[in-house]
Amino acid sequence: MKDPVQKPIGDWRAVFGALANEQTLRYYAQQVLGQDSDLGTERAAKARQNLERAGLIDEKETVDGQLFGKILAAKARKVPREGPQRFFDAEGRIERYPRKHEERLEMLQLVAGKTIDPGQQLTEAELTVRLEEFTQDTALLRRYLVDYGVLGRQSDGSVYHLVERSD
Repeated sequence: MKDPVQKPIGDWRAVFGALANEQTLRYYAQQVLGQDSDLGTERAAKARQNLERAGLIDEKETVDGQLFGKILAAKARKVPREGPQRFFDAEGRIERYPRKHEERLEMLQLVAGKTIDPGQQLTEAELTVRLEEFTQDTALLRRYLVDYGVLGRQSDGSVYHLVERSD
């Protein structure tokens, strides 16, 4: 649960959106340099509103000189991911499939282990629902799981099971 008192760190899209406007950028540059605005009253007010909304200045027109660093730090990966985890995004969904056979097999085994228990049998529909946790393209993932020998299926494709590995 998020702390309601904690102010969220600026969103880079809002920052770029605000600075993409020439007048808002001009107003921001003048604020950073401590200069008076040369924009008209209405345009300056609109620019100030855009900058406040993006978090670049506060209601007292104080520039947050640390904002860019904060945004970058918030979006940076904290710990380099290793092993099959590096192929998943922060939500645990498949970001990309590995090229190397061994790495793809390892990733598929990880997915299967989170999807189906040893000895359990699932219909195609049940398996598809569980695979949606990892990807939108469940047909491709299901095909990889079978082709790599991680999952077995009945010849008619109606029931899937985890293939026992003999390491």
